[in-house]
Amino acid sequence: MEVVLVNARALLNVPGRKTDVLDCQWIQLLHSCGLLKGAFRPADEVCALRALIRERSTLSLESADWIRRMQKSLDQMNIRIHQAMSDICGTTGMALVRAIVSGERDANVLAGLRDPRCRKTTDEIAQYLRGNWRAEHLFALGQALMIYDFLQTRKEEFDQEIMRALQQLEQQSMREQVVPALPRKDKMKAIKKRGQQPMREALYRMSGSDLTTIDGVGVETAETVLSEIGTDLTDFPTERHFVSYLKLSPKLAISGGKQLFGKKRLSTSTRVGVALRTAAVSLRTSKTALGAEFRRLARLKGIGVAVFAMARKLAILIYRLLKFGQGYLDKGVEVYEERFRQRRITACHAMAKSLGLRLVENESAVT
Repeated sequence: MEVVLVNARALLNVPGRKTDVLDCQWIQLLHSCGLLKGAFRPADEVCALRALIRERSTLSLESADWIRRMQKSLDQMNIRIHQAMSDICGTTGMALVRAIVSGERDANVLAGLRDPRCRKTTDEIAQYLRGNWRAEHLFALGQALMIYDFLQTRKEEFDQEIMRALQQLEQQSMREQVVPALPRKDKMKAIKKRGQQPMREALYRMSGSDLTTIDGVGVETAETVLSEIGTDLTDFPTERHFVSYLKLSPKLAISGGKQLFGKKRLSTSTRVGVALRTAAVSLRTSKTALGAEFRRLARLKGIGVAVFAMARKLAILIYRLLKFGQGYLDKGVEVYEERFRQRRITACHAMAKSLGLRLVENESAVT
């Protein structure tokens, strides 16, 4: 018996069927005629991995909330750690917070806890660490730090369980394989610095492909895609089906040949779609071909359209990589700009020809 999960939207607005018995008969009739299509659901092993990663994401959001609470307590005491350093969760930031909770009040002693890689000097940091040290705010800071540490411990336990789940999903032919190094050394260095290399290797052995080779796609994005979709994309015949499932296809509400501007989407986003849009934002300053395409679209259509379009582009590249093994190769900004320049020249020649004119290249122009 093949069990399918059907979207209830296909059964709505049917008059005269208001009881469970009649609804069951109606569903059986539609299914026997082949009019009900099962919704996409990955394998049970992937669903287990998906549940773990979703719960860990919830813990990450809760941790961020308690970080903001720590920041609020520090601000109320006029301790401006966020101005002394860029990240309160970094090595220096957490060392300062733990020292304050432990009872240290001397600004110079606190500033001495700075990491040698900090841009600001000890004296500059000490200027931001002189506050009023009110008891109620110190108590709130200590409680927030305690809950934050508790959530971090739970996240580490989830990380261990996720790694065990990924080991069970490893392909037999990929168990001894070593993930190749990324062409971009800066991206490879950032992944190792964040401690994400073990997760990257586990995802590579699970899928047989390295999604991080695509510019803009990091380990977190690859983790979200593989846990939500899996590696089997046979349920998506074409890349357009895949993009439509992720809610990244353009809105084309048309009836009778006319576009319906007032019609809204039935669903706004998916987890994978949100992850790909976040990855697309990272292309804003990327010195790659995808980064150049993002900046061109942002200049012509606006930042919102550029993010949506590049998220769709990333989804297509991921689909081709997972289903056909088609790897991604960055051609560079120069190649993309030159190709776009040739397209503009061809368009100018076509426009001049339609007007009965002919363009002549200026050989004396300075290149």
